[in-house]
Amino acid sequence: MASSNGGQPAPQMTLVSMAGAREDHTFASYIEQRKHRHGRQSMVMYPMLRPVFCWHCRRWSRGEDHTLTPCLVSSHDVEQVPEPVDELALEVRSCFRCAQEICEKTRYLRDEAPASRGRDTPLHQAARSRNLTMFCHLVTLVGEEGGHGLVVQALRKTNDRKETALHVAVRIGDRDMVELILWVDPQLGQIACHYISPIYLAVSLGRKDIAEALHDASGPCHIVSYSGPSGRNALHAAVLHGDEMTKSVLAWSEDLTKQDNNGSTPLHFAVSVQQRPFISFGIFGRHTWLEKVPTWQLLDADSSMAYREDDQGLLPVHIAAMTNQKIAIRILLRRCPGCMGLRDKHGRTFLHVAVQNKASRVVRTACKLKQCAPIMNIQDEDGNTALHLAVDDQNISMVIRLLRNQHVCLNLRNAEGQTELDLARSRIREGFFFGGNPDKVIYRMLVTLGAKHGNDYRWDRLLQNRFKPKAGDDAEARKLLEKEESDKLTSSTQTLGIGSVLVATVTFGASFALPGGNIADDHPNGGSPTLAGRWYFDAFVVANTLAFLCSSLATVGLMYSGMGMVTLPFRRMHFNISVLFASSAVTSLTAAFALGVYMVLAPVARSTAIAICAISPLVLLYGSAQDLWRIALVSGPQYRRRGLRVWLGSTVLVFFSQLVFYLWPFAVIFGWPGYLRERRHG
Repeated sequence: MASSNGGQPAPQMTLVSMAGAREDHTFASYIEQRKHRHGRQSMVMYPMLRPVFCWHCRRWSRGEDHTLTPCLVSSHDVEQVPEPVDELALEVRSCFRCAQEICEKTRYLRDEAPASRGRDTPLHQAARSRNLTMFCHLVTLVGEEGGHGLVVQALRKTNDRKETALHVAVRIGDRDMVELILWVDPQLGQIACHYISPIYLAVSLGRKDIAEALHDASGPCHIVSYSGPSGRNALHAAVLHGDEMTKSVLAWSEDLTKQDNNGSTPLHFAVSVQQRPFISFGIFGRHTWLEKVPTWQLLDADSSMAYREDDQGLLPVHIAAMTNQKIAIRILLRRCPGCMGLRDKHGRTFLHVAVQNKASRVVRTACKLKQCAPIMNIQDEDGNTALHLAVDDQNISMVIRLLRNQHVCLNLRNAEGQTELDLARSRIREGFFFGGNPDKVIYRMLVTLGAKHGNDYRWDRLLQNRFKPKAGDDAEARKLLEKEESDKLTSSTQTLGIGSVLVATVTFGASFALPGGNIADDHPNGGSPTLAGRWYFDAFVVANTLAFLCSSLATVGLMYSGMGMVTLPFRRMHFNISVLFASSAVTSLTAAFALGVYMVLAPVARSTAIAICAISPLVLLYGSAQDLWRIALVSGPQYRRRGLRVWLGSTVLVFFSQLVFYLWPFAVIFGWPGYLRERRHG
């Protein structure tokens, strides 16, 4: 709230209240009354006014200004800048005397603004500096000198950015300045400078209050320009700022659903940024919320926008799929079911577009909706289904979601005669690679689910599509491939060798520093371990020994796999064996650590010892996470497509084989102490 000079708060007044409820209180009438009263006016022309200090003249502007009573100023604080200042700088000027000086230097704002200032007129500067007082003084002086027409002419001058003072006020978000400018020239909102109207600028900046002020000032007929750049309008900008802004613009005019110069409708913009609104939950379930999003409101206004293409042949449903907006997809399919099968110029449905753009939420939504079943196997202009595209992109998550849908066919051929399995086989990289890579996982998954190769596709031609080094002939290509394989094995050997040597070093040291210490030399069996004969000590020794043996064997195997003089097949064999022994060494070392801690802590802190033994297997869980992940991936599609019996048998078999691979050391570690204990007591 503004305050008077005496420090008492002054009541905030509206334009109507200050006009004494007179309907003829316009700027033109204000100027005429000033002329008749020789520059004096008892009626304040704008609200929220108070005295202000002019930093240029170093004095307060009060009622002694004989040409304007009272002094006018916005509630904004004028920036306090010390001298020296530019002669026409308006940030520090606020009195009527400074306004007269500025008007005289610019011949009442009729001179061309200097290029060094960006062609900004004093009105532009006053608007940009939020100096409402100076703006009032300037338009009053110009109005007294040339009437309302000259003021309108000055207000409609543009700077280098093709913006009027109204555009500047809108851009900085000064509603008071906007209302003052519209009071001086109510028709200024109808002018779109450089194809950008003030109301479009306000909407694009998210200033709903300023946009409403511009619309209300347009009169009862609401003649206002909504135009924006590139053929867009205010509705194109409103949908980017939520449902409230969209609802307001649609209430002003529903004739804004046209396409811009790029063929994009407001719906194209809305679905590209659609966010899920806040959802409240009641006693009887979820409240209706889809109606509150811009996409729904636009379809209420003009549902035909859902079927209009842009200049790239994309419809709103394709844009929503491209940007992973599942809420927009749900609304489009619910309000306009015909959108489901619409294709772009490449014959793609929204499902094709979603897969190509990795829009996981849209793909998941489409696979769950029963109404989307007819488009699951639609082929584009290249004959590819959505599953073809997912396999070709080696996107495991997309492949899994599509395979869980029983309507997706596994054996459709594209324009090149390739089924999904053919395509997956051709994407397996040549050479020695990790078995958990996406190309191999997808291929094994399709084989497990019963996918078939094309009947008319020769295997030799299928192999020709695999990734190979580019070379002039087969011999050179073979040499390049062998060099790449040798480099891969060498680098992998170095990485794995560090771990195996580290395990061997740790276990070797633990063999001569056993937990619990040794018996004193002056006692019977001096120098032997104090805990010898107990089952957990025997288990610790076995685990430590097994870890040392496995790590040593892995190290020896890695020595062979890292030698360039050994042929590649033997190097691969030694590397695979070393991986098995290295994994077993880590398992044994984990067991040895847990048993060693248990031996030391069990007599004094049994609970802590048990807790440490319980969390130690997390190391093993991380090591087997990749294989467990592969089992989980294929289980869902396999259960849906091949039934409970096949799924259960396959899963149990694979899971049991993984248990044997990773946990066989536990059978030795705990089996041998159990055998010894049974033998002693037997």
